[in-house]
Amino acid sequence: MEQQDGPFLKEFKIFRFHEAEGYSGEDVAAREEPLELRLNGQTLVYLMRLPGDDRLLAAGFLLSEGFVSARDQVELIRHCTDAPAAAADGRENEPAAVGDLVEITAKLAAGGERFETARVIRTGCGGADLEREVDLAGIEVAPGPNFSPQTIVGVPDRLLAGQEVFKLSGGTHGAGLFDTSGEMLVVKEDIGRHNAVDKVLGYMLLSGVDPADKGLMLSGRLSYEMVLKAARARIPLVCSVSAPTALGIEVALATGVTLVGFLRGSSFNVYSHPERIGGG
Repeated sequence: MEQQDGPFLKEFKIFRFHEAEGYSGEDVAAREEPLELRLNGQTLVYLMRLPGDDRLLAAGFLLSEGFVSARDQVELIRHCTDAPAAAADGRENEPAAVGDLVEITAKLAAGGERFETARVIRTGCGGADLEREVDLAGIEVAPGPNFSPQTIVGVPDRLLAGQEVFKLSGGTHGAGLFDTSGEMLVVKEDIGRHNAVDKVLGYMLLSGVDPADKGLMLSGRLSYEMVLKAARARIPLVCSVSAPTALGIEVALATGVTLVGFLRGSSFNVYSHPERIGGG
């Protein structure tokens, strides 16, 4: 991971204070740059994000927002830096340029035509429409599997171990997908917590990973948006070191997601569907 100006970080001259003494220094900050997502030829959304994994971010956004529900609905993903149109294989690790573009051709799921104008989603929130988003009709996560408490308490450290940009800048959120043994399958970072989740969901979708026995570990608050993204992706367990919101808990209860919050050290709280934890 680069420690100076580069695709993920930008270096700044700063002034530090320590024990009332001031001195000049340098520090790095995570980059925040725009990405345009076009769906079937129409601009769908402008995302402010940490550059990199842009195809995964685009695919995950479509999944978590209900535009698609299965891998075979995504016909083509084209990054603006690609050569002529490339297959949607999800192998996107190179950072992207400022004002970048991802074009997707997809067969839309039912209700996927609902956006008539493009939105700008900034890094502070997911930019969701509350009245539309809490319509949970048809969203239901299947029962099972079982996750042991010992597995769950080990997941935060595995997430942090994969957050390279955070280690250098302290300015990104992390999301990771893990299995019932606690193995972390993928960790993604972004300046927006919703983007970090979408990058993980994009990896899962394009790689053909079965969500039925997976958990999602987050570094930030468990708002209803985060829970709803997981529910739409059919992920049964969502964990965070932070707190859930009341609506996040209600969405988890209604959709069948097990919600774990305040996961710190050897302790955590289970706010919904505890039967998945250690046999319940």
